[in-house]
Amino acid sequence: MHHRAQSTIENPAPPRPHAFTLIEILVVIAIIAILVSLLLPALGGAREAARQSQCLSNVRQLAVAATSHSNDRRGAYSTGPFEDRPDRGYGRIEEAGWVADYVLGGYAIPGRVLCPSSPSRASQTLSLQRLHPWSGRTNNATFVSDMIREGFNTNYCQSWFMAYTAPKNYAQTALDMKNPANVVGPLNDRFVGPQGPADKVPLFGDGTTQFSQNDDVVTTLEGQIQGSKTVTDGPTIGFIPGQGARFGRQNYTDFGPAHGKGGFLGGLAGHNRVYGTMSFADGHAESFAEKRADKEWGHQSVSANGMSTIRYDELEGRVFGGWLNKPGLAN
Repeated sequence: MHHRAQSTIENPAPPRPHAFTLIEILVVIAIIAILVSLLLPALGGAREAARQSQCLSNVRQLAVAATSHSNDRRGAYSTGPFEDRPDRGYGRIEEAGWVADYVLGGYAIPGRVLCPSSPSRASQTLSLQRLHPWSGRTNNATFVSDMIREGFNTNYCQSWFMAYTAPKNYAQTALDMKNPANVVGPLNDRFVGPQGPADKVPLFGDGTTQFSQNDDVVTTLEGQIQGSKTVTDGPTIGFIPGQGARFGRQNYTDFGPAHGKGGFLGGLAGHNRVYGTMSFADGHAESFAEKRADKEWGHQSVSANGMSTIRYDELEGRVFGGWLNKPGLAN
């Protein structure tokens, strides 16, 4: 009997496994939920930072393509804007303008380097209301889909400088400054440097997407896209001492920011993005931060020394906005 008692002590029954209580499970779930809520914003911020970095690379690629085109084509950065209408551009968009120049010349395929954060995936130029009915375009939606597939597309905006350079007559302020008849023509490198330095003359930037504009809707065989701006608006009107009313500094509101998120929606842009990218005539690119609630690169009217003109809110001193082909407004 003594032997059996020893055996019982040396071989006790195995312990029963511990089971989680409902409270413990709920505590674990709560901890996981808190960790997820902390990590998601950081992950979202990292993704957006990566997209902004990609966008900066994209606009730099387009600027490098422009400078390469300039080297090959006697200083011309392009043959004009991505514009199909005869009173805006220099020919049908599959043949003329910067997008066709770079695709056909092998410099870049703009439709393959879209801004990854832009609210738009196409240019307003491809809207059926903006396409000229050139012969041979029997189905515009098919034409638009074909153009997008072949890379004849962009959601970046070209600067008015690059598209048109300067007015032929600064005093006739009622003239349409996007009509080729009234401007010097597409930018040539001979205009860059004497008045506007190459590292401050903009070529491309994020295109503003104005969701209130019905004529910007791009119709394809796959559906509809809200188009982004194709060219900035060009010179504003100011009063220059001794010269009277003249076309003045540039309007850059169509270089709308496309990255990040602010706490408010902005004006015509209809979105809350706060960072934008631009590239310049020397081939480099920069990012800019929106500081006002307009969500476009706004400006203010100012008067000093008898001159009535505008001052940029966020771009002052970093982006040239004056006259390229004559002295008098060189900043």
